[in-house]
Amino acid sequence: MRLERARELAAALDLKTDRELTALRLGPPNQVLTQIRAYLQRRSDEKATRNNPYELLRIRKENGFAVLLLGPTIDRGSSSQHFHLDSGARLSLGLTLREVERGSQVVSYRYHFVFPDGQSPQYLRFDLLDAPHADSLAEPRCHLHPGIDDVRIPFSVHNPIEILDRIFFVLERATHESK
Repeated sequence: MRLERARELAAALDLKTDRELTALRLGPPNQVLTQIRAYLQRRSDEKATRNNPYELLRIRKENGFAVLLLGPTIDRGSSSQHFHLDSGARLSLGLTLREVERGSQVVSYRYHFVFPDGQSPQYLRFDLLDAPHADSLAEPRCHLHPGIDDVRIPFSVHNPIEILDRIFFVLERATHESK
């Protein structure tokens, strides 16, 4: 495939992502916050490692946007701000919502899952950029980092809870099974 064609296909994928985001409607930001906190609380209750999602997950509102944050924006090692899992893995996330009539739209997200020490890859990060990048081939709007910051694999848009499902029921389960 020629580079020009690859760029055209990548741009078309970003347009598809835009359409999917327009169709994806969530409840109001405070409701989304409550849903994610409840989800994380259920996962914490099932684990030996206790977390306090009510303290860890916070919301900041400004100019019609709501930003939900758990843990550090850039992972520089384990901290008390992370959501810790029994395997030794840790999770941080950022989710930006735009308030719209009777609900919200997803603007961007970052779910950063760090595997326990010694695992490969070291981490997976699910990213949705708030706008398309100038080079959608190198930086798709919605992508997955497979443990390498400079590698971005196109990924489909997911509801925020669906990403948590992948983290807890796929990644964490696989981490336990590999021990």
